[in-house]
Amino acid sequence: MKLLLSLPLTIILFYCSQAPNNNETQTDCEWCGANEAPDNTTSNTVIAGKNEAGERIKITGTVYKSDGITPAENVVLYLYHTNAKGIYPRRGNEKGNGKRHGYLRGWIKTEANGKYSFETIKPAAYPGRTEPAHIHITVKEPNKPEYWLKSYLFEDDDLLTDKDRKSDAKGDRFYHVIDLRSKDDLMIGSRDIRLRN
Repeated sequence: MKLLLSLPLTIILFYCSQAPNNNETQTDCEWCGANEAPDNTTSNTVIAGKNEAGERIKITGTVYKSDGITPAENVVLYLYHTNAKGIYPRRGNEKGNGKRHGYLRGWIKTEANGKYSFETIKPAAYPGRTEPAHIHITVKEPNKPEYWLKSYLFEDDDLLTDKDRKSDAKGDRFYHVIDLRSKDDLMIGSRDIRLRN
């Protein structure tokens, strides 16, 4: 894994330098997973099924190219998170980095309009830790290495501090705070993503 700094210096991107794998073995990159996307990946996915315990959420948004205006097509987003108890649950048949990340993971591939959405449960914080609950996300643009984006955090999380919120606003932390709103039987949030240069 390589640590690269890009301009502005407050943005830190992590890159995964391994070749795509065959989904059978873990890679040296602990957080990667975009290269394991199924062939039938679409612009929306359900990570946690209806039987998974926890509060159901839906996140939507648009992925833009680095200009912040042009929708980005054929971008793979890889997402994974803990369950309602704060652990990465496993069934025992996971492959690739699913052995690390568990079964609460999914992939999205944007279409021409750059739109994406995913439905899942709201994760819990790691047991005994002070880090807020989060959903990890990486991105794989065509012909570029996979890199880490700011994780999704939640405005109503008791572990989220004012300092965290201010740091997120300045863009120098590894997460993006989402404000969830109730709609029908879901909590809905949004996040637009601007790709790096």
